[in-house]
Amino acid sequence: GPSAGFAHVDCLAEMAKRDQWVTAEGRKPLNRWNSCATCHQFLRGALRIEMGRRWWRNLRDTPNSDDKCHSFSSVAAELRDADEVDSADKLVEESNQGLAREDPIVLAAGIDRAHNLVGTDPTATLRTLTALQPGVERCGLGTLRVSYLTSLGWALYQLGRYQEAYPVAAECAQLAMALTGPESHAAINAMEFHALALIKVGGVGEGKAMLARVLATKTRVIGADHHDTRRTKAALDRVSTMDA
Repeated sequence: GPSAGFAHVDCLAEMAKRDQWVTAEGRKPLNRWNSCATCHQFLRGALRIEMGRRWWRNLRDTPNSDDKCHSFSSVAAELRDADEVDSADKLVEESNQGLAREDPIVLAAGIDRAHNLVGTDPTATLRTLTALQPGVERCGLGTLRVSYLTSLGWALYQLGRYQEAYPVAAECAQLAMALTGPESHAAINAMEFHALALIKVGGVGEGKAMLARVLATKTRVIGADHHDTRRTKAALDRVSTMDA
């Protein structure tokens, strides 16, 4: 079933074929690697990351697109979430080789590096993002903007600038949902950030309800034992006693 913790080998063999990544409209679907194209169960753990790597390899040499940019950012984020920091850094370094300064993948890598500083030096994150913003705007890719808004919003949030962070979070969540679907890494985390920012600006009741929906989605997609799911549950527990 969709919640199974394993995947069928035959299904994965089919997924790994390049032609399985193309829809009837002739485009590769965003976030296809999160679930099996054959039996539709969600992929988890090392298997999920490996399919993400395959997805990125299939797209790396294709023309720049939202799918390509999203695959790079998602796989890098999944590796960091799994504490495979060295692998994420290697992916970023290898993917940048031979590319122009304002290539979307180079910009996405810069955003990835800036985001890694959010917890320790959000001011440095803001400086880096300010330098990257013109390139992001000229690029025009929605998924690149999602990555940019995610890092910008979290930096403002960490600095206690909640009134500024909230509209960034709201835009990020809306754009991520529209581009990647409700069960993608980008959309789930954008919705969580939206909920936390909403709570900080006074929307406690709506924010808690949104956070509960995020927890339910993470439990279904990546499992209750995943550290990211446990983090969301801890956040919901912290705000559960707050007055709506």
